[in-house]
Amino acid sequence: MAIRTFRTAAFGDRRAAALIEFAIAAPVLVLLLLGIVGYGQYFLLAHSAQQLANDAARVAIAGVTAQEREAIATAAVDDGGAALGIVDAENLTSVVREQSGRIEVDVAVDASDGAMFSVPIVPMPPSTIVRRAAARIGEAS
Repeated sequence: MAIRTFRTAAFGDRRAAALIEFAIAAPVLVLLLLGIVGYGQYFLLAHSAQQLANDAARVAIAGVTAQEREAIATAAVDDGGAALGIVDAENLTSVVREQSGRIEVDVAVDASDGAMFSVPIVPMPPSTIVRRAAARIGEAS
């Protein structure tokens, strides 16, 4: 049986220290990773909503009447949302307005069903994302 001195007992085995350091650092790293994933999901949804609003306003100016422009914009948002496949159709809404020779399209995405928005571990922005785009309606000569 080997006799261990104080020096070898205290400084010889570093495995326990590494385990304690990992136990302290791991929760911080996990929270950081969850924050990266959650905000990545948020930015993806926000960018997609803005792109849908931009595309809908752009294609809506082809309509002749206000009702036709509204129908074109609404269809563009619905079709674009289905093509993206990021959110369900019931979580995607659009509002089309005309004023002062412009058409404005608001796209709202309800992301409360998303995994990161339903878990309160990481503070997230509001789960409803609203983006707006506008396009000038050309005058026929």
